Amino acid sequence: MTKLFLAGAAAAMIATAAFADPVTKTITVDTPKYEGSKTIIRDKEAGTLSRDSEVTRKSDGAVATRDYDRQRTDTGFTASGSATRFNGDTRSFDYERTRTPHGYNAEGTLTRFNGNTYDYDAKLRAGENRIGRSQVLRNDNGRIVAARRTVRPRRH
Repeated sequence: MTKLFLAGAAAAMIATAAFADPVTKTITVDTPKYEGSKTIIRDKEAGTLSRDSEVTRKSDGAVATRDYDRQRTDTGFTASGSATRFNGDTRSFDYERTRTPHGYNAEGTLTRFNGNTYDYDAKLRAGENRIGRSQVLRNDNGRIVAARRTVRPRRH
């Protein structure tokens, strides 16, 4: 009986230690047109996630890449990423979300494949009876190119 209990306790300790370490997963891609890999690294304890991929087109050797990184902070999280097409065009973004007593504030910047840049601002406010969200996207001249505001009753 004691051996069985100790074996169970040891297995639980090993499982707990395994969850504390970063977990890496690699996915291999091999199709008739493309080959490459995607690597995902998640560290729950540190609050990080990283996804990186690289694919090569077999017909001409052109390479496309994509990366994404997220980091938990004391007040929310930050994220950034980029993607490059086979022709070399690149897009990227940076994003930060901060918790507030009744929701969050978010802001970020993004650059499209065509080189246009945008600033993003968003808020979520949860009151006693309703939840309000707003999002605004501005171009590099400060002009609003997209906006959305929603208010809905809060479910209790």
